[in-house]
Amino acid sequence: MDNWFDGLAKDTARGLSRRQAIGRLAGGMAMAALGLLGIRQMDTQNCGKLCEECCRNNFPRGGPELGECIRQCHQGEGLCGPIVCPQD
Repeated sequence: MDNWFDGLAKDTARGLSRRQAIGRLAGGMAMAALGLLGIRQMDTQNCGKLCEECCRNNFPRGGPELGECIRQCHQGEGLCGPIVCPQD
């Protein structure tokens, strides 16, 4: 296993200094972290649609209960909030 990893590392870094290889690795990790943050922001933006869908499933007739469910959900509370739109 160690020989396989060493061979892979050598093939990957061929023509690069160690500093350049580590820099590329660090850059890739930074991009992955930014990607995860972007996904989290996307989840926050979709929260409204998901809250409405969850509340409509629980209150299909609508009315004031539906409106209150949606309001609470956006705040991370109520019936749907902790599941659909949790507040960190």
